[in-house]
Amino acid sequence: MKVISNLTSSHGSLITELLEDNYDELFWVSPFIAGDFQELFSKSDFSAVKTITLVTTLKKNDQDQITKPHALKSFYNLMNAKCPKAKVKVHIDNSLHGKIYIFKKDNIHKVIVTSANLTQSGFYNNHEWGLLIDSGEAIEQLESEVLECIDYHDITESLVDRLVMFSEQGLKDHPEWDEKTQPTSDILDSVYFQGDKNNKEPRYYLKPVGVSEDPILKEDQKDFSDLHQNLDFSKKGTGAIRAGDIVITTAVGCGCLLSYFQITGSPKEATFEEQQTEPWKQRWPWHIEGRNLSPSYGGCWWKHDLDRKPLLDTFLSEYPDQPVTKAGAFSLGTLNYGSDKVEITKAFADFLIDKIDAAE
Repeated sequence: MKVISNLTSSHGSLITELLEDNYDELFWVSPFIAGDFQELFSKSDFSAVKTITLVTTLKKNDQDQITKPHALKSFYNLMNAKCPKAKVKVHIDNSLHGKIYIFKKDNIHKVIVTSANLTQSGFYNNHEWGLLIDSGEAIEQLESEVLECIDYHDITESLVDRLVMFSEQGLKDHPEWDEKTQPTSDILDSVYFQGDKNNKEPRYYLKPVGVSEDPILKEDQKDFSDLHQNLDFSKKGTGAIRAGDIVITTAVGCGCLLSYFQITGSPKEATFEEQQTEPWKQRWPWHIEGRNLSPSYGGCWWKHDLDRKPLLDTFLSEYPDQPVTKAGAFSLGTLNYGSDKVEITKAFADFLIDKIDAAE
């Protein structure tokens, strides 16, 4: 155990030293975060980081409504620049007050439990004290308890982009929302549940995932349990899919159902730079974000025999007069000819979803 003090050294310098030791999994918890992460970590090396989780607040009717979206965007910008291949997670706990900084690699775990927020003042200027501990058992308990208290899981960069827009529009509409007047809004709830509130008659789609050159096979046990995932589409775009619609994914290769999602965002096209960095995006340049409604199943889909072709046959035997596509077809032939989606009937979608839910 080691005492940390901004009077004799600084939290910032210690964290920079720990990052130089190639810890590849970070779990940081702080209610207040820096407005400019690039400035705070300009000299820090994140190149070894494979996973980073940030837990913070975004309180309704609070200055968080104005400042936190921009701070979160700055955090994502830093991660994109410093460790672009890392898996980045942001969670919200609006009762948060503690500050914890966990570092992991192999079997080595360290944690800083401190009074210092993830800010320039907290890391360098304020009189802050903390303890550096290397007890793996204590670290597991801390991480577990933090995750049990999350209000909003997985605030992706796409969600943050929309939070920034809502925040900026709110400030335009209410210029009195300055440091002396509390905002009266809850932008996170509006953005996070956008599809739930605005789409009363969702459409249903069946969408293949993977390509024939790189199929998804049971033996690979690829994980589709993430709460938010980007669903990729060809140069034709995403079509009529909108926030609130339901997309059921199926594997190119083994044909199994992978998970089902509620669309939470708007279509986005990969930039020229992104297409040059990741050439597959030249063929699949469009994506739209969805919230996984069956994450448990998505993490073990290969254990279940939910092949779309036998499921189709079962549905047609039980409901011989019921088409499966919105266009009135009784087959999914369009998927066999390379289509990246097909709109299906609610009856067939409910049938497939019931099978997934039963497997969970």
